[in-house]
Amino acid sequence: MFQIDYSANLTWEVVVSGSKNAALPIVAANLCIDNQIQLLNKPNIKDVASMEMLAAEAIKKSKIFFDLTDDLAKKFRASILLIPFGLIKYGKVKFVGSGGCNIGKRPLDMFDDALVKAWITIKEWEYKEFEVTGKPKKNIMLLGFSVTAIEALLTYLAFSKNFDYEINIYQVAIEPHVRNLIDFLNSVGANIHLNVDHSIVVKPSNINIQIKEFKIISDYIEAGTYFAIGAGADNSELMIKWCDVDDLSAIYSVASKIGIDFKIIDKETIRVSSKNKKNYQAVKFETRIYPWFPTDLQSIFWTLLTQATWISKIFETLYEGRFNYLTELENLWAKIEILNPHEAIVIWPSQLRWEYVSTTDLRCGWAMVLAGIMARWTTNIMNEDIIARWYDNIVQKLQNIWVHIKTV
Repeated sequence: MFQIDYSANLTWEVVVSGSKNAALPIVAANLCIDNQIQLLNKPNIKDVASMEMLAAEAIKKSKIFFDLTDDLAKKFRASILLIPFGLIKYGKVKFVGSGGCNIGKRPLDMFDDALVKAWITIKEWEYKEFEVTGKPKKNIMLLGFSVTAIEALLTYLAFSKNFDYEINIYQVAIEPHVRNLIDFLNSVGANIHLNVDHSIVVKPSNINIQIKEFKIISDYIEAGTYFAIGAGADNSELMIKWCDVDDLSAIYSVASKIGIDFKIIDKETIRVSSKNKKNYQAVKFETRIYPWFPTDLQSIFWTLLTQATWISKIFETLYEGRFNYLTELENLWAKIEILNPHEAIVIWPSQLRWEYVSTTDLRCGWAMVLAGIMARWTTNIMNEDIIARWYDNIVQKLQNIWVHIKTV
């Protein structure tokens, strides 16, 4: 359990870690290379370790198919990203299913549809079976802007040798971590071109390893999280370093409407303070696919808006389970109304007060951390392992900026 006391006067620098969302598909794609490339800025987190452990165990026991039936696969969402490696190396994969945070239904139908259009046959038996049975279609229209679907499809196509024609893919997610994966694949010989209209052209690859290392991007969601913390903690000012400030462009207009004091120092540094907190104003915003406001920052910005004057409204377009954390905020005396599974309002500034709260997913966990920083007395956050699983050395990092947090 995390125990957080009211924390004001936060200061110092936050160095943003490598992106979890970029690292996981790149680690999976790197397996397709016989002499794997050294990955720089790879975050030291449980999900990356689980990915590497699951892959190693599956390779050890696999013979005529790639065996992803270990229970470890069910404990983290990204285990599904190992399927393309199995298809490339074995032609067939048996998969037990992935798990992770509880934020409602995940679009696995989009993942399956993407692979089916690459002529992968999928069968449901005791386990889910994926098998290469033909050549990919020349034109692939994805069902939606699914990050996981396009990451898996691109990894498979980059290393597949069963087509000799150009493939056009439409309705593509273009988040920074997707672009980082494309950069990695191209650096090892793939021929992938991302267009500004959310489409991609894939040409037959000539895998030819000329590099020894590749750098994973910084985590723009972590940068946005500390941005909200710097804006929410009383009398505080933080310098957020080693982030790509362009990746956070969607939050700047929302932050300006709220009245947050911030300044872009250079391409990798942002200063943010709470000196204007007493004048924060309510806003209305909605989450959408990148480059619009990210769903992964919705909960922590919504927690920040408990301190704004008048009525704020959020429209969550991507997940029906993203509002689970609002019940926990109500336990801390926030004035919130859930209108439907995708819309909610927060009313007037709230003086948050100590309580026991829980977290059902990573982003809910960070919302509770900010709430604990702003709430009077001591807030106890249960299920803290969900947060620690995805962020390296979180307690020390928060203590470094003078957050009063400890594990009990």
